[in-house]
Amino acid sequence: MLVGYVSDENYVAIAGVEFGFERDGASLTATSHASGAVFADITPGDWRVTLLKSGYTDKHVDVNVTGSELIPFRLLSDRMCGFMWPKWSRSGDTAEYCVHSTKEFRLDLWRYGWEKKFVRSLGWCDEHGPNAMVQILPDCDFTQTGVNWNRTGYNLEYQKHNISAPERSGLYYLHAKTRDGEFCSFPWIVSPPNPQAKIAVLSSTITQNAYNGFGGRSNYFNRDGLPNRPIVNSRQDLKRYTQPDTWPFEDTAAPLSFQRPEPSSCIPEDDQVTDTIAGRIESVFAPGEWRLLGRMETARVDGTRGIRLRPVLRNRSAL
Repeated sequence: MLVGYVSDENYVAIAGVEFGFERDGASLTATSHASGAVFADITPGDWRVTLLKSGYTDKHVDVNVTGSELIPFRLLSDRMCGFMWPKWSRSGDTAEYCVHSTKEFRLDLWRYGWEKKFVRSLGWCDEHGPNAMVQILPDCDFTQTGVNWNRTGYNLEYQKHNISAPERSGLYYLHAKTRDGEFCSFPWIVSPPNPQAKIAVLSSTITQNAYNGFGGRSNYFNRDGLPNRPIVNSRQDLKRYTQPDTWPFEDTAAPLSFQRPEPSSCIPEDDQVTDTIAGRIESVFAPGEWRLLGRMETARVDGTRGIRLRPVLRNRSAL
């Protein structure tokens, strides 16, 4: 019986995933096909399913197999990534860092203006169990609902992940780095509680979210929702390419959650504001915005050395 399909964070099919099905003392195994399809000789009912694949975060889930509805399984690759939630805060408010890492990492806060300025270290992040800093993905189209990191197995009353927003507004970055040098960075927009300058910069958060394809969708592909089967080859499987008359799209689309990592917002540790932006899409994400803010800061556009940054959220012009 075809149980469902397994895919990664970008909704790309994963072959060779080991599945273990358990119920009432009985168990059986299966392996995903090249298309991500999972076939297993099981009967309908409730099953505990364990997924194992090198290079991905292992997990187990409880599913109800009906035989008529295909079950989506999602695995997160071991590549380090993270984001702040919310991604924007007023000075003095708190936000939560959400980081996926197979190893312990040091977390530092930096302010990105004309120069990168170290603010403070948040210390080493780890827990006692093996691979305790990894996250898991919901087995659904989480581009619409968010990834809900720091929720499974976390007790946030004791495992603090909150950071207080600095007094000075601007574009901040969190640097996460492991002992062996694996690195990722992610932005945090901080605005003042009240206007303090002649010019307020509206951060392009809506544009960034529209282009963010983490999860397998953006406003530029799979806009109406994820297809029934994960992607094997984009040029053969995405309607953007196979049905070009369907793009550009109509005025409506499925929701896109802000609660997702933005890999294109990652800025390499050694990059400076005067460096050329590497990549094509990064210019519409925080790396491009950083260049603008840095130039405004050094040019004293508002008559001071500081600017006040506010994010655009949905249909609101600013926080």
